[in-house]
Amino acid sequence: PEGRNNFDRLGHFLVGVFAYPAVEISLRKQWVNNRLMAWLFGVFALGFWAASYEIIEMTYAVVAGGESGAAFLGSQGDIWDAQKDMLMDILGGCVFGLLALLNQRHWRG
Repeated sequence: PEGRNNFDRLGHFLVGVFAYPAVEISLRKQWVNNRLMAWLFGVFALGFWAASYEIIEMTYAVVAGGESGAAFLGSQGDIWDAQKDMLMDILGGCVFGLLALLNQRHWRG
């Protein structure tokens, strides 16, 4: 939509940085047996929190109702805003989770 602030999408992509420590910790603590499972753990954990936030955001908008609810959502006229936000969160998680795996040889300890 016209007037869309796309920095929101960038911000959601950068949320994916939290997949990095999830991957690293799951490997260091040996919660998983291989790198693929560590990567999936990081991405799925991030997807869970992204979906949880969007559900809370939607619930508040429904309860508040009217202009207050719409303003809180900040969807800027895009009915698929929540889904696109979650997609960007997960894509960011995929990228940063992969970076964690690529940097594994540089970890200390």
